[in-house]
Amino acid sequence: MVSNLASSGKAVQDEQELEAKCYVDEYVIPDVAGVFDAARPISDTNRLCAAEYATTIHQRLEQFITPTVKPPVQAARGRVRSGHNVRRHCSQAAKARLRGSPTGCGAQPVDTDAQLKDYSLLRRWVSLDSRLDGSDSMAAGAKEKGICSWTSAFIGFVADQLEIVANPKSHSAKPRRLVTLDKLDSAAAANVDGCSCIDVAISTGLDSTSQVSEMQIDGPCFKNAALSIGVKRFPSEQNRAYWQLAQRTHTLHSTQLNRRFAWGLTVCGTHVRACLFGNDDILASEVMNVATESGRKQLVTLLVNWAMCESQRLGYDPTIRYNGETGQWEIDVWDDESRVTHTYIHERTLFDTSSQFGRRTRCFIASAKENSGEQPAQRVLIKDAWAPAEFPDSEAVRDELSNLRTIRDKLGADDALAGTYSHLEAGGVVQQMQTKQKTADDTTESIFVDVDASVLEDVPDRIHRRVATTPVGEQLKSVRSVDELIVVVGDVMAAHTAIVRRCGILHRDLSTNNIMFCRDDDGMVRGLLIDFDNAVLQSDLHNEQRPDQIGTFPYMSIGNLEQSSVKRTALDDWESLIYILCWLGTIGINREDQEKVDIQSNMQICRWRDGSAESVARAKRSHMDSSRNFRADIVDHFIDAPEYTYLAKLARKLRTTLLENPRVPSKGHGSIRLKPEYGAGSDDDDDSDEDEDNVFDKNPEPAASLDPGIGPTATDPFAHRVEFSNAIVDDLLKVVQKHRKVALERIKDAQISE
Repeated sequence: MVSNLASSGKAVQDEQELEAKCYVDEYVIPDVAGVFDAARPISDTNRLCAAEYATTIHQRLEQFITPTVKPPVQAARGRVRSGHNVRRHCSQAAKARLRGSPTGCGAQPVDTDAQLKDYSLLRRWVSLDSRLDGSDSMAAGAKEKGICSWTSAFIGFVADQLEIVANPKSHSAKPRRLVTLDKLDSAAAANVDGCSCIDVAISTGLDSTSQVSEMQIDGPCFKNAALSIGVKRFPSEQNRAYWQLAQRTHTLHSTQLNRRFAWGLTVCGTHVRACLFGNDDILASEVMNVATESGRKQLVTLLVNWAMCESQRLGYDPTIRYNGETGQWEIDVWDDESRVTHTYIHERTLFDTSSQFGRRTRCFIASAKENSGEQPAQRVLIKDAWAPAEFPDSEAVRDELSNLRTIRDKLGADDALAGTYSHLEAGGVVQQMQTKQKTADDTTESIFVDVDASVLEDVPDRIHRRVATTPVGEQLKSVRSVDELIVVVGDVMAAHTAIVRRCGILHRDLSTNNIMFCRDDDGMVRGLLIDFDNAVLQSDLHNEQRPDQIGTFPYMSIGNLEQSSVKRTALDDWESLIYILCWLGTIGINREDQEKVDIQSNMQICRWRDGSAESVARAKRSHMDSSRNFRADIVDHFIDAPEYTYLAKLARKLRTTLLENPRVPSKGHGSIRLKPEYGAGSDDDDDSDEDEDNVFDKNPEPAASLDPGIGPTATDPFAHRVEFSNAIVDDLLKVVQKHRKVALERIKDAQISE
């Protein structure tokens, strides 16, 4: 039994090592020159002060770690406690520093002998023999908890000495305070896969924006952490340290409203590396070996720079700030057209970023800060994202801001569509202060300005954009009935069609997140189409060599999943709508229904979610090819309730209209690639007939066996439907509007009966 357990543990460890290696191979760029410089203050005054302070503190450190040299009593404020006392004292010291209190570490002078004992922690860490090849002879006896304590002692020493050397009478720059929030002291200790971690909080100093939020200092909290430190015993564990640090850094992004990018440290024995987390990569510095004087100097300099630099250099976004007087967050939205900054009060976060990489899209509901008159403050939906600055020639350009302006200008006067799509109120590239008088566009290039340019050649540049739109809708899962859902869908697809035909813009990313609704004063709902992040001009689509893959697997069209060469049209979005209706019909349309449903993993619809894009596409081709397949595999598994029959009927009718449309020749029917001689079945409106057995895509014959009049690509029925797309959309819109009208009548009848 012991042997089996040991083998199981080793297997888990090997799996974790492999996962860490794959992660590092994909995201980490090691030994990058200039990473340290990215933390240097922008201000010349602060930069000069930081350099002076770092030199002085490094000199004191070298004195303190020399066994034959006793530290001067005047430096008693730098006292660091050892062993259990360090951990017990940590929370008290953190609270004292965060509050700006003179109590805690370094409050009162203590005897020199006590100092010598306490500084033995620093001596022990820097005396370890961590070699570059990972053969850590002396480090073998060190535990991660011990290294955490030593690291905290080092940071605490620098922080306390910085308070001493930064004389406010001789220098105008006031540093922040670095405070370690040691998870080892907390009942809610964070241990990521066996990796001990330390969070570093930074109290106010240079400006109010350096404060993450209300300082909750009664316990360690990601809300207060400026960065995290991942600790491992040996340099040979560097990959796992990167991987685990990234997991914690993702939490920083998801819990801090004003997080722009993030710093982190890995400590493996005596090897310390600074990590700069960008949108597409992690730039890792060269090793700072604290067993050497040069390594200690580098680490001291980095810590002092973090204490002295502007908030945007530390990873915060000054355009999102906490107002201590009102207890509210304020968000600035710069409008490129009017050249005016609009400030909004944050109400709640609607969508948070699901990844620390890529676009990092977030959505907030907010209200205008300045409100004149007796009318309620305007409520807006604010979207914050890092969009690519350039696109490959093989992809169509995606510019949400430009698309929103086009939609506003061309549809703004149409009262019939009012409130059914995102209406742009303000938007532009986020502006970051360079000096007191000068601002600049916020880009990843500005974050990496001091990093070696040769390293960044393969790192895509991104632009930080923020837009405010109206109206503010509710999430789709808040609808009260299937009839309300059908009304919402009818409104959204009417807006979608108008945007395609009158603005030339294709949405390309219909999902349950991008379809919302508003509830009017009379209780009636109105659909709302949002998020044009992936929308493109239809005129650009013909230039795509290989169409990009957009969306979430369950809702993506087959052509999208396969990245086929078939031109994208509005039919792809209508296909996505069918998948949305099927998912909601199966799992429930709202929270109440979803809580009652137990989705079985063997259900056919789960094949739309699990596996690769290719396998999901194959499953959808099979399920969608005929009415019988669609009904047996998907629709018959809708929730067994009377109102869900309305949704089932709409889904079946939309599928028939899209894939078996009589306007299209039979070779353009269904979804399976067929040899022409097989033809295709037909469906009645009510799906009452039983079509022939499907001929699945299992015809491996070479192209010569196909109809000589068409090539292999043209045998795909999706390709045959493209030229009929406008007529098919007309039919689809009629279907959904007819069902909307009937659903609206049922809603009104229900209101009267109540």
